[in-house]
Amino acid sequence: MFPEGGLFSYVRQTSVRLALFAVAVILSGCAATQTFTPQTAPDYVMIRDYTPFYRLGPMQGRPDASLPSGTRVKLLRQEMGFSLVQLSDSRTGYVANENMVPAPPLPPSATDSDSSDSSSKPGKKRRNVPDSPRYTGEQLNDIPMPEPHTPAPDLNIAPEDVAAPAPTPTPPAEKPKFRY
Repeated sequence: MFPEGGLFSYVRQTSVRLALFAVAVILSGCAATQTFTPQTAPDYVMIRDYTPFYRLGPMQGRPDASLPSGTRVKLLRQEMGFSLVQLSDSRTGYVANENMVPAPPLPPSATDSDSSDSSSKPGKKRRNVPDSPRYTGEQLNDIPMPEPHTPAPDLNIAPEDVAAPAPTPTPPAEKPKFRY
């Protein structure tokens, strides 16, 4: 029933095999974890609306925030079910792996810097719309206001409190007749 050497030898061989198997499982778990620095981290994008964002980890009670679809994040550490990511505002937290995919590369126009951008600060993002004018307090007093008691213009906007039509009453259903 037992190999040569008896029961003691069989138990010793089995425990050695079990210990080697446990070490292999632990090492395979370590191999499934990838860690990146924020500078070398790949970009990922959220593919589902309201992706739960956990600041301390997925085992906390409820998410700290919800990320909308299309949010770009940097992958800092990828694990089995959840990954540690960094948002654009430098907050870090965990999101589920199934809610994100590798982000497509940015278009060349967004990454190239032209001569007009050289005067701006390096950390400031450049907007494609012109800056809105800044008014001082005295200039705000010079803005023409409508005369008092002037009727408001008709904007053809339906009011939100429009009463719904009353539901039509339905006749009561006849009770079924039971025979015993």
